This record gives sequence, structure tokens and C-alpha cells, in this order.
Amino acid sequence: MEAKEFLTASFDDMVFEGRNKEYGAYELRKNYDRFLMLALLIGLGIYIVGFTTPYVLSLFKTAEVEVGKKKISYTELSEPPPIDKNTPPPPPPNLPPPPPKTIKFTPPVIKPDEEVKQEDVPPPVEELQKVDPGPTTEVDPNANVNFNDAAPPVVETKQQPFMYVEQMPQFPGGEKAMTEFINKNIRYPNAARENNIEGKVVLQFVVNSDGEISDIKVLRDIAGGCTDEAKRVVKLMPKWSPGKQNGNAVPVYFNLPVTFKLGSGD
Repeated sequence: MEAKEFLTASFDDMVFEGRNKEYGAYELRKNYDRFLMLALLIGLGIYIVGFTTPYVLSLFKTAEVEVGKKKISYTELSEPPPIDKNTPPPPPPNLPPPPPKTIKFTPPVIKPDEEVKQEDVPPPVEELQKVDPGPTTEVDPNANVNFNDAAPPVVETKQQPFMYVEQMPQFPGGEKAMTEFINKNIRYPNAARENNIEGKVVLQFVVNSDGEISDIKVLRDIAGGCTDEAKRVVKLMPKWSPGKQNGNAVPVYFNLPVTFKLGSGD
């Protein structure tokens, strides 16, 4: 590059001296300032548009609201007719009765230093012993008084048995002892043995609050006298431990199955 051109040359011309200026980098560096200014102007325009758009839209919405309003017309009403004094007034409405008036209770004022009046002081015991108590009622010893008729007889109501309670009644010694008792005392009826009758008899009875057994009923029956034999054994049972509800002994229903089965040697 000559000295005359060196004074007027730009920095890009000096950098790309002797190089291929057709390369894209030279054009980019040469037009950098112009591209930068153009980018700034475009960004500033986008910022201004974005900032002013909400304000412009609000103006359009206000105009639309004003256009959409309807004009309201008012009608003047005429004066009411004069009231006729001879016309009776309308009956009063059926209002509920007013609540009863309550009297506010005012607690008494107790003054600790207030003196007790003389008439409020009780008389001494000596004076009370001298006072005549008045007429007395004496009982004739010869009179026939029946004290049993003074009060009506008390009728005890029988408590209804429960089906289930917190603590069910139990045979003395438990279920195993009850099975041993039944096997020891049961006698196979001859009629059932001769006719090869087998089966299960189900009895229901009440274990009372004192442990006694009562009200024996048959829920399942088989022939040959097996049911009568099962009832006989139940009547031989000792007192049970009664059932309890809330810690109190109560009568309870109990179902007992008794099985009759012939052995190989029978």
C-alpha cells in the first residue's frame, strides 16, 4: 500500500492488505457499524411497539364499551289518588306474639358489717325445752293394725334371658368336663339301638343368674327316645357359672348338641 493511501485507509483495509477481500469476513467487518446501528433501531422499534400496545388496546376497549351502552329512558309516574277518610284501614298482619317479659334477677347485697336483728336470733336450747310442743298423737296398743296393708305388694318381674353376653355361662370345669359328664351319664336308648338310629339332638335351655338350668327346649329331635335321654342328662347337670353382662349375673340361652352314634360292638 502506498503512503498516500495509507493515510486514508481504514483499519480493515490495513488488516486485509494483500489478502482475499472477497472473503466474507472482510464484508462483515466493513459493514459492522451499519449492521449494529440497524439492529439497535430495530430493537428500539420493537420495544416502543411493545410498550405502547397495551395503552392503545385499552383505548379501543373503552371505545367499544361506550358504543355498547344503551340509552335508558325514564317514565314519570302520576301522583297517587287521594286517600278516602271513610275507607277503613286494612287489618293488621298476623304477627307472632311478643316474647314473654323476663325479670332480671338482682343478687342480694351482703354486708358483712350489718348487725343481726334481735328477732332473727334463735332462742337458746333451755327456752326451747320449756315450750309446749302442742297436741301429740298416741297409738292405742289394743288397736288391731295390719302393717302388711300399709304398702302394696312388690311384684318381681322376671328378667328376659339374653342370647349373647360379654361372658357366656360355663359348665363347671369347662367344655371338656361337660363332654366327660355327658359321656359318663348318657345311656343309649334300646329302641334306638334296635333300629340303628343315630343322629344329633340339639337342646336349648336357660342358665339362670344363679347357675340353675331351666326352660329346656328341643331344637332338633331324632326318634328312638334319644331326645328324652338327652334332656334327662341335662337335668342331672350341676350348677353352671352364670353368664355376666356389665359385671352382673344374668340369664342366658345356651344351645347344646348331643350326638348319638352306635359303636362297632353295639
